[in-house]
Amino acid sequence: MGLAFCKVGFEALIDPQAVLAQVGISLDNASALSSMRAVYGGMHLVFGLSCIWGIFKNPENPLLLVLLYTIGFTLGRVSGIISDGAPNSFVVTWLITEIVSGVLAATVLILLKKNELTKVI
Repeated sequence: MGLAFCKVGFEALIDPQAVLAQVGISLDNASALSSMRAVYGGMHLVFGLSCIWGIFKNPENPLLLVLLYTIGFTLGRVSGIISDGAPNSFVVTWLITEIVSGVLAATVLILLKKNELTKVI
């Protein structure tokens, strides 16, 4: 996920319209472009760099970030499907990626906690 965050971040900093066009969003003013550069660009880039750096320093923190991020996105996407119908294949691909990444992050967090408990006992 760290690499995916960085990829989206770089792309959105350079050309936020190209990123959002994949889901049919038109950014037609400076405020919209700035907001998308901030959220999809800057925030995602920093999330990605934090995950990559953190996995070597304290793996629980980036794993927790990925878990929370993927839970939030999954809830949002599923509620959108329930409310609005089926999204395009781009969104479905990300939904699957987010679910798989969230499950993997949760599994590794659980294993890390189990390993810590084993060391204590």
